[in-house]
Amino acid sequence: MPLRYSMIRLSGLALLSGAVLAGWLPVAAQNVTPTPETGVTPSTLLLYRADLLSGKETAYEQTESEIVSAYADAKIPIYWSALQAVTGSPHVLYFDGFDNFADIEKSGADLAQGLDAHPEIGSLQQKLADLVAATRTVLAFRRDDLGYRLNKIDLAKASYVRVSIFQFRAGYEEDFAEAVRTRARMYETNDIDTPWMIYQAHSGYSLPTYIEFQPMNSLSEIDDALERNAKVRRPGGASALSAQKWIRDADLNIDIQIYRVSQSMSHLSAQDAAGAGGSKRDSASAARVRKYTVPARP
Repeated sequence: MPLRYSMIRLSGLALLSGAVLAGWLPVAAQNVTPTPETGVTPSTLLLYRADLLSGKETAYEQTESEIVSAYADAKIPIYWSALQAVTGSPHVLYFDGFDNFADIEKSGADLAQGLDAHPEIGSLQQKLADLVAATRTVLAFRRDDLGYRLNKIDLAKASYVRVSIFQFRAGYEEDFAEAVRTRARMYETNDIDTPWMIYQAHSGYSLPTYIEFQPMNSLSEIDDALERNAKVRRPGGASALSAQKWIRDADLNIDIQIYRVSQSMSHLSAQDAAGAGGSKRDSASAARVRKYTVPARP
C-alpha cells in the first residue's frame, strides 16, 4: 500500500513517537525549516518502499504519474519525492521529510480530507497497489552527530541518491556511531566534499538500523568518490568499516542501492514548480522553498 495510506495508518503512532522525541518545532504544510547547520535536510523521515511485480515497472510509473496529476488538480497539500531503483530489484523508495513526527499526523489529516473529496484518486491508488508485490514503511529521525556537511545537502537538486542501510545486533550502536565519526573526521581532514546524512530508524525494522543518504548530481560522482577515498587510505590510518573488529561481532549487514530521482512520480509543491521556469528537473533544482513529503501509496 502506498505511503499516502501509510500516513493515515501511522497517525496514531506519530503521536507516541512525537512524545518520545519531543523538542522539535512544528512547521506548517510540510515545510522543512532550513538552518545554517543542517541546510534543508529534514529532521524526521517517513520512508515507503514499494517492490514492484515483475514486468510492471512501466505501468507503475504511468499510474503514479496520473496520481501526481490528480493530486495537483485537487490541490491536496501532500508532496513527495520518488526515488526509482537503478540497482537491485525493481522498486521505488518514497522520501517524505518533516520537521517532527507530529507533522506526519497533520499530513495524515490533510490526506484523509483530500481523498474524501476526491474518491477517484483512491481508485488510482488501488490500481497502483495492484502492481506492488511487497511494501515496507519506516519512521526515522536524523542523527546530526553522524552527518557530514549537512548544510551542503539539497535533495531538490539531486539527480541520483546513494542509499546505504546498516543493520546489526543490539548493543553496538555506539561502535557504529564512532566508526562514522571517524570517517567524518578523516573526510574533514582531507577536505573531501562528499556530504551525507544519516537517519536512525525509530520503527519499521526489528534490528538497530541506520540509513545513510548521499545525493549526487550524476553517477560520475561515484568515480570521483572512489578516487578520493583511495588517496586518503594509508597504513595506520582510519580503517574502513568492513575492516573493524566490532563489525564481525555485531554481524553488521550493509545494503547499498543507487536511485534515480523520478520527477514524473514526484509531487512537488507549487513553490517548487514556480521556481523552475523550465523542466521538472529544473523546478526541483531552482525552487526556493523545498518540501519533502511523500504520499502514502496504496
